[in-house]
Amino acid sequence: MKRCPRCDKSYPDTETFCETDGTALIAAGPAFAAGTSRQTIAMPNEDASEQPIECPVCGGKSQPGELICNFCGARLREEPAAAPFTPPPPSTSRIANASRAQPTPSAQFTGRMTPGEVEGESGRSALTVAAYLLAAIVALGGGAWLALHLSSRKAEQPVAEASPAASASPAASGPTVSLASAIGVQVTGFSSSAPERNQEAAHKFFEDHKATLSDSYARALSADSSLKDGMILRLKVLPNGTVDGASVRTSTSPNPSLDADVVKEVSAWNFPPFSGSAVEIDYPVIFNNDPASKDTIESALSTKLASLSPTEAPEYGSSPAPAPPPVAGATAPAAMETPPVAAVEPPPPAIESPAPRHRPRREVARVKPPTETLQQRVKQVLSSNPKLRRVDAYTSGGTVTIFGKVFDANDKLLAERAVRQVSGVTNVIDSLSTDEGDWARRQDQVAQQLASAGLDKVTVKIIGHDAYLNGSVKNVADKQRAVTITESAAPVQVRTNLITVEPGRVFGF
Repeated sequence: MKRCPRCDKSYPDTETFCETDGTALIAAGPAFAAGTSRQTIAMPNEDASEQPIECPVCGGKSQPGELICNFCGARLREEPAAAPFTPPPPSTSRIANASRAQPTPSAQFTGRMTPGEVEGESGRSALTVAAYLLAAIVALGGGAWLALHLSSRKAEQPVAEASPAASASPAASGPTVSLASAIGVQVTGFSSSAPERNQEAAHKFFEDHKATLSDSYARALSADSSLKDGMILRLKVLPNGTVDGASVRTSTSPNPSLDADVVKEVSAWNFPPFSGSAVEIDYPVIFNNDPASKDTIESALSTKLASLSPTEAPEYGSSPAPAPPPVAGATAPAAMETPPVAAVEPPPPAIESPAPRHRPRREVARVKPPTETLQQRVKQVLSSNPKLRRVDAYTSGGTVTIFGKVFDANDKLLAERAVRQVSGVTNVIDSLSTDEGDWARRQDQVAQQLASAGLDKVTVKIIGHDAYLNGSVKNVADKQRAVTITESAAPVQVRTNLITVEPGRVFGF
């Protein structure tokens, strides 16, 4: 047990100070345990070193041997230099009792603390505040630097990871049109090194205008979803920027319909005009709907290009429409104007003359019309037959390639026979597709989707864009589901739904 030497209260051994007056507790001896009074313990002749020490500033009681007051930090008495003593931290109850029992420290500081002690205390407080402020400034500066460093790293990361190959040919899913990475763009002509027509300018122009080729490829995929092609596309660009001629020199998967559509699109391109001469640009174009196949297509295109002769005719070519002959165009108006002039002149009075003014008209009549090309004659034959009006053709020497669409296989034979009868045709390449073939492909797609959905007893017939359903299902919901699957699997609309629900299984049981 412990007791307070001032108020004589007893406390457990775990307590250190009296909660009433803040006096340090002392151990209770045998006399205290037997009921010895406070007056008996605090005898006049008791050793002064064992008595509590009163602070001369705030009046607080401290343990014997302490040099610094636990309440206000003032020095208790002058002692010879000794080992430093760290006072124990005061408890909450002791501080609260001391604040109630003792007078205001500020009033006693004014009367008892020396100026040196006051200046020392204020100096230490100022140094502490300055140290905290300095630490806060350093922490804020470090945090700002770290934020700027991380933001700069994030801004630079995409630039560091990008590469010319990735920017030139990004790996994308779905149908893409891009330039081959293994075959460069070729520009030939006297102005091939000009900034407006060099290889870099040609490459940039293609990237900015390849969307039109993507549309052509999408149309070709609607007829053949497995189409992949690589072609060498040649353009002749005039100084004013227009395309004077375009052709497909060679390709990995010859497709007349795609070739014609691509040549038509690039012929409408307009390059920036400049003051140089005409150039020819060869573009290695890759049409692909599977990124994993691009390297295979490029390899096949490189092989085709290596075996291509400079004088070999293009796979598909186009040229501007021929201008009318200058003689006929210049002379015909003069001949037409001659009769009115002759009508107003009076007739000769005597001898009739050959009228030389009529000679230009006879000369105009003798001018022969321009000879039609083989391609023009073939197209005239095809357009004259109503069944073949959707068929187009291009020629390479005596070889004629027909492409487009007809109704059925009989019309394909009809088109081939009609072309072979044209004078000058030595060979016919049939690249036609039929409406019935397209319907059959759509029908197979729908049938597969219905079977995958568990509707294997449902049959479908497709004619054009109309679908006709038949068969049986387990319930009404499956009947409606068959309609939804059919219209989503192909560009068709269900016109007739003859599907029946199996007897006794209206609710699917």
